[in-house]
Amino acid sequence: MVIKPPPHLAYDLTAIIKLALSEDVGGQGDVTCMATIPADMEVEAHFLAKEDGIIAGIALAETIFNEVDPSLMVEWSQKDGDYVHKGLKFGKVHGRALNIVRA
Repeated sequence: MVIKPPPHLAYDLTAIIKLALSEDVGGQGDVTCMATIPADMEVEAHFLAKEDGIIAGIALAETIFNEVDPSLMVEWSQKDGDYVHKGLKFGKVHGRALNIVRA
């Protein structure tokens, strides 16, 4: 028999992500980004290790990017649990700049 956790916001990751995004940018979006980044600008951004450490949270990051814009293309060269050195590029995301910044 499987016992499921009770319905609660803490168990609904998508709801938490939506809540965080709505608190951060609201319904209108980030005013500064909208004023300085062209809406149709496409970019490629890299994930860069700021310090030596262990990768964690890739699935969460992908969920957030997908919630913001399902067309964003995310690639990883490392996986959760991998050790990385300061300065290593361990992933990248390609798509609309405004949505990458929003995520």
